[in-house]
Amino acid sequence: MLELDPYLLRAFLTVAEVGTVNGAALSLNRTQAAVSMQIRKLEDLLGGELFERSSKGLELTTNGVLLVPYAREILRLNSEIGKRLNGKTVEGRVRLGVVEDFAATRLIDILKAFRDQNPKVDIDIIVEPNKRLAAMLENDKLDIAVCDTTRLNRKPTLVWSERLLWVVRSDMVISTQVPLPIIMFEESCPWRTPALKALAGHDMQWNIVCEASTLVAMATAVRVGIGIGPMIAATIPEDCRILDHVAGLPEPVEISIGLYSRTGAPTEASFLVDFISRQSDLSRP
Repeated sequence: MLELDPYLLRAFLTVAEVGTVNGAALSLNRTQAAVSMQIRKLEDLLGGELFERSSKGLELTTNGVLLVPYAREILRLNSEIGKRLNGKTVEGRVRLGVVEDFAATRLIDILKAFRDQNPKVDIDIIVEPNKRLAAMLENDKLDIAVCDTTRLNRKPTLVWSERLLWVVRSDMVISTQVPLPIIMFEESCPWRTPALKALAGHDMQWNIVCEASTLVAMATAVRVGIGIGPMIAATIPEDCRILDHVAGLPEPVEISIGLYSRTGAPTEASFLVDFISRQSDLSRP
């Protein structure tokens, strides 16, 4: 019978998150040798390697990717059993920073479910641009950040893959005979560069007619008919439509949003990170 030690699983998840054994050792307040030994012991128990080296550090193998959600669930149940038997509940305060596009969509149901189960955990929700969120996490002003993966030089706990679709007001007529009117993110937004690159790669004429600094600004500009804007599917207003290739536009732009937590985050923050990860794993097909 296979018995997985929670200490081994925690070491595994920390290495998977940080990307290096040394970084995981610092986070866990253990020696590098101790963490390496725990990973080897876990690999021996499971009969296969969990990590492979790459230019970015340690990357999960197929077995490692498969183990992640199970390891999180085992640790969650282990923690929950201890709290239930001791009559304890999770409580405290979490500073959660979220890029606006996610705060308004994907995270609502997850945070609602977390609060229903953990009413004694207060959550400060800070909505800022990607660059600002990354800086706040690096300066320990946030416990958790959900932002574009290009803004942080660390391995995220979880990555959501999204697409920026080209959107226009439903009744707006688009003509390829004139330059296409484009609504674009402001210069500080990391999504501006790939969107402009996609446009530049197509044989078409276009002009930036409006720059939007927030999701609300982008949605408003599209809805009033100023032009065509790139938006995540969940944020597209009901009175707008997605343009197909007839309009001469390029493919949707691929972006990645990461879930990050600061080193030394409080227990309630780690609990929320695990909860978000589990819910996201369950929602995948």
